Amino acid sequence: MARWKAGIASVALGLLALLVPTTPVAAEPDEPAPKPAVAQECGTDLKEYAATLAATGKSGTATCIRKQARKADRSTTGAEVAADICGGRPTQTRTAACVIEDGILLIFTVPNGVVIGSIQFTVSSLTTLDYGSLRWTQSWHYQANSVAGPAIPAVLDTFLYAEPECLASCTVSSSSLVGGSALPGRVHSMTTYFNSPLSGYRWGAHGGIRYWFANAAWVNPTTNASITTPAVHRCDDALTGYPAGCVYDSVRPLHDVLSSRYPAYAHHLRLAINHFKMTDVLTRTQNETIIDRNYNTACPPGHPKPTTPGVWSCDEYPFKSTYNGAYSQPYGRNIMIINWNTGYGFNCNASWLTVRSPTDSGGYSVCMIPLAENTLGGSDLGAFYYKSRVLDGDQFQVRVI
Repeated sequence: MARWKAGIASVALGLLALLVPTTPVAAEPDEPAPKPAVAQECGTDLKEYAATLAATGKSGTATCIRKQARKADRSTTGAEVAADICGGRPTQTRTAACVIEDGILLIFTVPNGVVIGSIQFTVSSLTTLDYGSLRWTQSWHYQANSVAGPAIPAVLDTFLYAEPECLASCTVSSSSLVGGSALPGRVHSMTTYFNSPLSGYRWGAHGGIRYWFANAAWVNPTTNASITTPAVHRCDDALTGYPAGCVYDSVRPLHDVLSSRYPAYAHHLRLAINHFKMTDVLTRTQNETIIDRNYNTACPPGHPKPTTPGVWSCDEYPFKSTYNGAYSQPYGRNIMIINWNTGYGFNCNASWLTVRSPTDSGGYSVCMIPLAENTLGGSDLGAFYYKSRVLDGDQFQVRVI
């Protein structure tokens, strides 16, 4: 193993110690890790591929890898899911992604193309981003599930190797490595820390783990390298006053408004979204001119205020910090609900706006709510923008619970 470490030191400077399997059926390689094949495509027809190898003068045993990635479920609930994200299914949130691939390594004869052995395996990988940093981690795991034909060297002496690889705008700061028997008996694991250099307003970053199989008994002693990686993620330095960070911008984030935290604020939003059918999917703007126009349209200077100054505050929906705000809407509404059967009445007291028919869906709404709740709601929205890195033009969903 010392010779292998020396052989890869120039490729992965500063990487951590190797993970050495304890499987008793195969010895560790005494040579430096063999590099994966550059171009070795076996296609779907083993007999055809075996004949191609035979035409080049090769005979013996060869390999073919077939993989199938499990379809990922996307979640809008955020980073809190990451702890359970690899519970048997691939998942992607705003700040974490799990990839699971099932594969089979087929060992077959040349020139006949007859399968004489196989190793079924599963590769899983959890990548976790940081909304407040340009550093992210990728944990990678390999497990052989079953083996056929283990009594022959072409199966018995099969080894697995894995190492990190930067694919776009990144460097490897530290990592462990994998090298050992590819047979069942031990899960091979590694964790890699990537960094992305600061590259302006927003940019894509991408890293992965490449792995391959090797066996001196094969006519081509190594397979092609496979790359385990989620989709490209977005890093940015576009939130004034906050550090740069990264998210999976293909996942639309969800902003939860809690009724127990600010009852009046939540009630206004619930009425606007559920009762008057205003959109719950908004698009953020960072344009200060649009933000000012939205607020001044919804809550014009000098608008009438309920009694007890300093206690009430003008709340608008859609939020002023979105392209869906009041300035872009055809009309506004003062929400007033009277239930003659129960005697219940509710009035948002936005007296400068008309009470429109319930059939006039959409537009924007304004409600006078307690100042403390409006301030807290705005603070939570700002924190949500940061933690989900919602930038100009990004969509997000609002949910009142």
